[in-house]
Amino acid sequence: MIGRSFFLLLLLQAVVSGQWTADNPPHVTAQNGLCARIPCHYSHPSTLNDKPRFGVWFNSETLDFTSVAFFSETHIRVLPKFLHRTRLSGVLRDNDCSLVIDNVTQEDAGPYFFRVDFLDGQNYYNYQPATQLHVTDFTDKPTIFPAEMVAGRPVNVTCVFNTTCDGTAPTLTWVTPADEPPSASHSVTQQGDTLTYTSVLSLTPALKHHGQNLTCKVTYPTVSSEQILTMAVQYAPRNQSITSPDNVNNSGVTVKEGNSVEFLCSVQSFPASNLTWIHLGATLNTTGSSNELWLKILQVTRQDAGDYECVAENEHGTGKGNVTLIVELRGSERSWKCIAALIVLAVIFICVVPVIVWAACCRNE
Repeated sequence: MIGRSFFLLLLLQAVVSGQWTADNPPHVTAQNGLCARIPCHYSHPSTLNDKPRFGVWFNSETLDFTSVAFFSETHIRVLPKFLHRTRLSGVLRDNDCSLVIDNVTQEDAGPYFFRVDFLDGQNYYNYQPATQLHVTDFTDKPTIFPAEMVAGRPVNVTCVFNTTCDGTAPTLTWVTPADEPPSASHSVTQQGDTLTYTSVLSLTPALKHHGQNLTCKVTYPTVSSEQILTMAVQYAPRNQSITSPDNVNNSGVTVKEGNSVEFLCSVQSFPASNLTWIHLGATLNTTGSSNELWLKILQVTRQDAGDYECVAENEHGTGKGNVTLIVELRGSERSWKCIAALIVLAVIFICVVPVIVWAACCRNE
């Protein structure tokens, strides 16, 4: 009975004091050029809580002191490829054994496990199985937040890159049109484990920049990526023109009465303009968000003659163009023919009739 009670007491003490266990994932994935973080929290018998210790991370499945990735006491045993690139993100005495590998490469992929040693030759433990580190291509990109751009008006464009790596800091740079040298401010903020790198570009866009690219580039020692923004520069209506299949000569078109005529009003603007055709103060035709508007007049009459105005308008300004419609009346054409006929008859009467009379008189004599 006493032996059984003693065994139960020992079992209870083992439960209370804790076991050699670790909480680390079986797999971790990191991007090439960034950092890899292997979360790790370990436990041990509570009798060792105040004891000094050191921690070791091995880049192997089993204990092998020729494959040390991190050593908390000295760098002598660390493999050259891991020197100055590995560290613990937490405090070892607080049972945080999380490993960080900066500037990770494809060569760093493989198994990793943690070992703790309490320096007494008796209390040490290898926390296995190992965590498998997988390294993928660098795919993270910065984000550009578009801003409204108006020709001639200064504007700020913001580029942001988020990362949980607090080792090697990335740099954010801008590529701008050749005649607009970059002028940017930079800042870094942190919320939880996330670091936010921000670059604010100041520029004054011009009309010629419409359709050109702004590029924000994030760079690490071995990798980089970029985000491209196509500049949409807004401007008032310009280069307005009026054309017609009947040809516009000196801002006017001549059309015979009864025929049809067409006018095309076109303009350059962004955003697209609202176009309106106006004749004698009356609106004839209108369209929204378009830089072209046709005006068609069927069976032209004399009342259709006069000036036609095309008005183009967007939020940044207004443009106007004019054309004159000249109507050639069909009645006036017939009048000219009659007048010509009368002139011919008058000439005949004045010149020919006297000759005939004179000839008749000569025969009588």
